[in-house]
Amino acid sequence: MLLLLAGTAAAFVVTEDLKLQPDPIARPRITPTFSPTCRCESQSAQISFRLRQSDRLTLTIEDAQGRVVRTLLENASFGRGNHTFGWDGRDETGEVVDEGGYRPTIELTKLERTIAFPRTIRVDTTPARIEVTRLRPRDISPDGDGRADALTIRYEVSEPAQAVLLVNGRQEIETALGKDAIRWSPRGRKRGSYRLSVAAVDAAGNRTRATNPFDVRIRYVDIAAEVIRARPRAGFSIQVSTDARRYRWRLGNRRGSSRVRTLRLRAPARPGRYALAVEVGGRRDSAVVVVRRR
Repeated sequence: MLLLLAGTAAAFVVTEDLKLQPDPIARPRITPTFSPTCRCESQSAQISFRLRQSDRLTLTIEDAQGRVVRTLLENASFGRGNHTFGWDGRDETGEVVDEGGYRPTIELTKLERTIAFPRTIRVDTTPARIEVTRLRPRDISPDGDGRADALTIRYEVSEPAQAVLLVNGRQEIETALGKDAIRWSPRGRKRGSYRLSVAAVDAAGNRTRATNPFDVRIRYVDIAAEVIRARPRAGFSIQVSTDARRYRWRLGNRRGSSRVRTLRLRAPARPGRYALAVEVGGRRDSAVVVVRRR
């Protein structure tokens, strides 16, 4: 009985001593989610930790059933300090592993200890789905009057993802995770039509195909026609589109201003071609007035 008590006490002392010893692996960090097929910066997962003492390491990746799918290191010597390793999401045969959680495990030869990381690496190769639910307005007039001067695109995604706005095929805006809308202000752009579409990039880096494009028109001030035909001294009218309260016009040597959207003018007395221009806040549109006797 005395021998049994002594042995139990010794085992208790050893156990308590092990508890007091610092963990040989400190500050473990891993990439929480990544996609081996995304063709992006997050195409591989990082596994980082600080080794308190030099040792020989074996680093493996295990699936949810505890099976080793990849050996990244095998009995390799490393000194104390910070170390970072990468995993490309592939197994021993070079094939991309199935989607799911994978746990890095480190075996220390000298200490005869095996330590599994407390968190798993999630492999995700399926892009999120994105759908535009609202888009207004299609006609934007950023001429300083404060009305309809920007485009708002609302969307829904199947999982937390960043939305990417493409303008004429080029990426311009990338939202933060969790957002559900994009606001596009076209100030400084030329007037005309622009083709926009939206894609999504999920937390793993997978990118969806862009949605079907939609056309948005930017206008500051517009004359409804490019060519206006009239007889000498004859009156004519033309529609002017603007949200501004007042705009200026010029026809040949004559000029003036107007508030109405239907501009009524009288053609010059001599036949010829005359420039008609309307302007709002430094932005202008022009047309040609062709004056003929017949």
